Amino acid sequence: MVRTSIKSIGSGIDRLSALPEHLLCRILSELSTKDSVRTSVLSKHWRNLWLHVPVLELETSDFPDNLVFREFIDRFVGFDKEIDLKSFDIFYDVNVLWYDDFLWMIDDVVKRRVCDLMVTNNPYVVNEKLVKMPISLYSCATLVNLNLSFVAMNNLPSESVCLPRVKTLYLHGVKLDGDSILGTLVSSCSVLEDLTVVTHPGDYEKVVCFRSQSVKSFTIESQCEYKDPNVEIDCPRLEYMCIREYQSESFVVHSIGPYAKVDVDIFFEVEYEDPLAISMIRNFLTGISKVREMTISSRTLEVHLNVLFHSIYVYTVS
Repeated sequence: MVRTSIKSIGSGIDRLSALPEHLLCRILSELSTKDSVRTSVLSKHWRNLWLHVPVLELETSDFPDNLVFREFIDRFVGFDKEIDLKSFDIFYDVNVLWYDDFLWMIDDVVKRRVCDLMVTNNPYVVNEKLVKMPISLYSCATLVNLNLSFVAMNNLPSESVCLPRVKTLYLHGVKLDGDSILGTLVSSCSVLEDLTVVTHPGDYEKVVCFRSQSVKSFTIESQCEYKDPNVEIDCPRLEYMCIREYQSESFVVHSIGPYAKVDVDIFFEVEYEDPLAISMIRNFLTGISKVREMTISSRTLEVHLNVLFHSIYVYTVS
């Protein structure tokens, strides 16, 4: 038991400030950025301490205008460029933050060797206002966790995409303005383990190929009203696959881990009389038939049974 005398309590000694700077920064990193910045008024010793904290969590709505926001980012990013940025989390509104400033901000965050990056746009903005992520992001060698929501991606030249340390990739409502974007992105993450994709209703991609030798968990969910892109899965180490409310013409599983757990809710936009559709659904069932555990939704089961019974009937009659 540690005993503290009344004298030491009332002595006026600032024992917290006496801690080493790296410990103080670690304490501040557990606070919100707002609270971390507020400590700058405590004393001269604390004035710039928050600038050494490798964690930044911001909302553009907390700033009176774009200029103040830019000055804040300038000061933080430029204060000590030798410190790696552990985490950068921003919730922004394109009606507040200028697009050029957004690109400049992400570029500077990449230069600070960011490890965890979360970018979330206001989900209620129209598609035309979705900011496109800069190319510099896709060559960030320090990224470990990438979380993007309600932004857009342009075509990615395969030679300029390399994310060798990314282990977690979460894409929610990310609009893909081109072909093969997701496939290029996933294949560039050589140690990727956890992949989550919530589709955007305005995607241009017709077929998405997920090929990875490292992915262990894969979730794909639809927020489209009509049809989602067709999917191909080639992930031999996959241990868990979840398909939620997905609707497409084709979903092909080339390879999956032999002891995987699968949760399936998928609706195929096909005609039961179409031999190619029947073959595709059979192949899908075959692709997931050897998994360890399977949960299948009632509507998916109904479609599969209808196709199976139809194919048996056609075979019997012929």
